Amino acid sequence: MKHPTSVMTSAPFFLCAFLALAGNAFAAEWKLAGEPEAQDTARDLLYVQRSAVRPSDGRQATADLAFFASRTFRLEVVDLGAGPEASYPTMGDAFRAEGCVAGVNGGFFHSDWRPSGLVISRGRRSNQFEAAKLLSGVVYSDGSGTHIVRRARFQDHPGITALLQTGPYLVEGGQTVRGLDRSKSRRRTFIATDWRGHWVLGATLSQLTLAELAEWLTSPGALASWRVERAINLDGGSSTGFFFERAGGEAPVELQPRKRVRNLLGITRR
Repeated sequence: MKHPTSVMTSAPFFLCAFLALAGNAFAAEWKLAGEPEAQDTARDLLYVQRSAVRPSDGRQATADLAFFASRTFRLEVVDLGAGPEASYPTMGDAFRAEGCVAGVNGGFFHSDWRPSGLVISRGRRSNQFEAAKLLSGVVYSDGSGTHIVRRARFQDHPGITALLQTGPYLVEGGQTVRGLDRSKSRRRTFIATDWRGHWVLGATLSQLTLAELAEWLTSPGALASWRVERAINLDGGSSTGFFFERAGGEAPVELQPRKRVRNLLGITRR
């Protein structure tokens, strides 16, 4: 039996620990800035530029977002080729030529423009899986839909039309992944899902750490109206780019990468 004084002594400790955890959760939470312009689930394809604020310090962030439903759309990897010159002069040119209505820059690559990790573009494979800690996940489309999985859990199979090995994981099981970097702020590119058919490709216009991006993604209603179940990081910084072809004669939304990238991740009809 515990001595009464030990119970009384431990109570303040647990209270302090609880208050510290609650304070950290509040400090990490982001809130939607203003009213949402449109419901993310109202259409199978939707462009939104969304901003959020962190109430604990007033920090703000903005991102271009392409929401899509996997029942109607799938992913396409656009390979821009090896060497210093890309196959197309702009992201828009590349996506239009490959039949994509929207997209972002893709995976990481080496200094000689070789892709980092396995890439599948239109069913054609280049490179192979790499063991780098950064490349912890796989995003791909096949006949059954679109998927994000851990590299260790990925099971290769016929019928994969598009795949990027990338990372790190940002959100898993609806929770921010532990240990994400909090020191390096830069523009970010990502893909996220509620695992119920709703997806979003995004590119931040603000510079964020990986931890800040993950916390934004997991803050209810701050980036998507649905709960983000899984999210993974794509190449960012000077590689960050975004494209969305708008209907009705409106000019497309286009954010060009500041440097030549090896591949793009697009949205195309199934």
